[in-house]
Amino acid sequence: MRLRFTIGLIALLVATGCAGHEETTPVPVLQSAPPVAIEPPVAGLPASPAKVGLLVPLTGASAALGEDLVDAAQMALFDVGRTDLELLPRDTGDEPAKAEAAALSALDAGAELLLGPVYGRSAQAIAPLAAAHSVNVISFSNDAGVARPGLYVLGFRPEEQVERIVRYSAAQGRTRFAALAPGDAYGSRALAAWRGAIAGIPGATASIAVTYPPGGDVPKPEVQQVAVFGRPGGLPPEAATEPGLTPPPLPPLPPPGFDAVLIADGGQLVRSIAALLAYYDVGPATVALQGTMRWRDDPNLLTDAGLQGAVLATWPPDSLADFTRHFAQVYGRDPAPLAVLAYDATALAVLLAQGTPRFTPAQLTDPQGFAGGAGIFRLRPDGLAEHGLAVVEIEGGTTRVVDPAPKSFATGVVSR
Repeated sequence: MRLRFTIGLIALLVATGCAGHEETTPVPVLQSAPPVAIEPPVAGLPASPAKVGLLVPLTGASAALGEDLVDAAQMALFDVGRTDLELLPRDTGDEPAKAEAAALSALDAGAELLLGPVYGRSAQAIAPLAAAHSVNVISFSNDAGVARPGLYVLGFRPEEQVERIVRYSAAQGRTRFAALAPGDAYGSRALAAWRGAIAGIPGATASIAVTYPPGGDVPKPEVQQVAVFGRPGGLPPEAATEPGLTPPPLPPLPPPGFDAVLIADGGQLVRSIAALLAYYDVGPATVALQGTMRWRDDPNLLTDAGLQGAVLATWPPDSLADFTRHFAQVYGRDPAPLAVLAYDATALAVLLAQGTPRFTPAQLTDPQGFAGGAGIFRLRPDGLAEHGLAVVEIEGGTTRVVDPAPKSFATGVVSR
């Protein structure tokens, strides 16, 4: 059955009648409309109003994020309009033990679904408590390692971002891929997805992947190891000189043995790596520089000269901009980007709270998915979430969309 309602400026719905052979199969653009009656997903009227636990950090280092999550959830309730759903906010702090106490408090108060927590280790800690109460969890974490049936990871995973950017570059004719990543859990997940995506593209080659110590200085030897790859005779002797103001410019270099390079990191280090690659004639003019959402950690990245023309996979900019404007109008401040997850999860809970039973795995994992403030998404039976991501190019201090996010999922076609 069709389930649809309008949430202020952003519509959340089950996408029906739009299955196709490609994930990017176009369907008519969704239009805002007055709220319409919701057909219960299962026959029968609810015996009582639904209670949903909202597990967020209201104290500790992430208290500001927790406040934005609560406000976004409350905004979703207001935007939906008439609803009897009751949110039960609980403070998880920054530690798994406090998250367990928060979950138990919400469950004891009658919660039939838990939204949150933010951190993967906290989500893992509360999973047995929720399972003992036969309650599903929609975590705001992006840690695929904690996902399982009944514990859904709604956050934007690096794996889906890497696959999206690799497939986009392959569609642009790139076939030889390189990668630089920190030697930590994030880097391992990004590189595993990178190799998997390349393996699924006919004619594509994972040319070279190099890891470097996380959280340290610019990884100069590792960057040089990538830059020299595939260049006959290697680099000239002066290339070993410290790049900067003093060394003479390098003579023209032959192209490297790859035509796309992923920098799976964030913050200022991305700019430093890009500058070092440019010193070795590896830059957007000849090689596609690819990134993930972590690039957005550095507000100065968009104006960096060495990254103009680089591409990254991210949430649909227009959708998130609409959510951000709406939040700012209501609360007088811009939200943390992750606040949109609480908005979408709460709106989904309202949608699924209309019948009996409610919040079942079958309802939560409808393969056609839902569309919310961060674009389309769907929860998979294995606990992972998929999002419809856009590819944007850095240009003149901002980004422009070069490959829009899909408007629907191909039913039954699951991304890695």
